[in-house]
Amino acid sequence: MKKKIITISVISFFSIGLWVYVSLSNVFVTTIKVPINITDLPKNYSLGNSSINEVYIQVKGKGWDLAKLMLEPEVNFDISAHRRIGHRKNDLNDLIQANTWLTSSFQVLEISPSQIEYDIEKVGSKTVKLIKNFKLEFKPGYGPSSKIKIDPEMVEISGPANLLRNTDSIKTKYKEILDVSDNLKFNLRIEPPEGITSAINTCTIELEVQKIVDKTFENIVVETRNVPPSKDLILFPGKINVVLRGGINKLGRLTNDSIKAYVDYWSALREEKGTIEPIIELPQFTTHVSTIPNKLEYIIKQY
Repeated sequence: MKKKIITISVISFFSIGLWVYVSLSNVFVTTIKVPINITDLPKNYSLGNSSINEVYIQVKGKGWDLAKLMLEPEVNFDISAHRRIGHRKNDLNDLIQANTWLTSSFQVLEISPSQIEYDIEKVGSKTVKLIKNFKLEFKPGYGPSSKIKIDPEMVEISGPANLLRNTDSIKTKYKEILDVSDNLKFNLRIEPPEGITSAINTCTIELEVQKIVDKTFENIVVETRNVPPSKDLILFPGKINVVLRGGINKLGRLTNDSIKAYVDYWSALREEKGTIEPIIELPQFTTHVSTIPNKLEYIIKQY
């Protein structure tokens, strides 16, 4: 029984192999998409505007040859600039012979689009801002306690003059980081626009992350501002409690002097109810939760 199963398996495998061999020996027609590659550029010049970046080629050939073509890691349709500069125009049908991988085993039936226009421009350089391009999601109860640092902040880029004119910044590769609960430091790849190169390939991102808590700062003195010399603005009470939310370590380093609270004389003058809400100036990376009391009574004295 076991020998019978092995025999059947061998016959089946041989049959399938023979069918594949016979099938791939036939002639097929298929369409492939191939990137355009401009070669033979003058020194210190590069490709500027191009009407197309890839081309569709309908080819006829044996199945074996088409299968090998599909497995090629990278096939380009090469166009020689012949070390000339300025605006160029080519009929792609005239360039088939220059792409020997096409003429060796295939018959080219159609190329679409059939023409290309492009510019060969002198390479220039400029320094632009690097824009971070990522998404952070913090673990519940955690949040940022510092500014996001990106190093470097500016990057030198090179490319054709017309592309550089329209490029004032470049981005990092997009990345998502989830459930963040600790300080971050990681590298991101820089992704300049097509046709432009960057002097460096990666940047470093840093961010402080802490557990978010609330803390009450008591007896904060409320200042009075913009009071004319002949006037006096008296507040009741003159001190308040302020509740802030922020990173546990950051809040632990703050004192009453870190928080500024004030009332503007002219704002009080416009109030009609005799009470006014103090303005709170917050330290960076903290949020205002509440003020106790929220509104102050006041009187204006004239001397």
